[in-house]
Amino acid sequence: MPSKRQSANRSAQRLGERERAVGLEPDDEAARWLSEQAPPPPPELSKSATKSKVLHQWRQRQLREQKRRGT
Repeated sequence: MPSKRQSANRSAQRLGERERAVGLEPDDEAARWLSEQAPPPPPELSKSATKSKVLHQWRQRQLREQKRRGT
């Protein structure tokens, strides 16, 4: 369960994203400055991209250890 500080930080990030996405005009000087000073964060990598590979490797190790033990 995330701590209160983590959830507050995430809430603030979401609020900032919503504020940036709301109808600011592209020629607005403040919007331009904000986009230059605070570019959007890069998208987070999904866990599924590596999870299946790591899970497969773990299962293979388990099978090799079982064969080695003779079970």
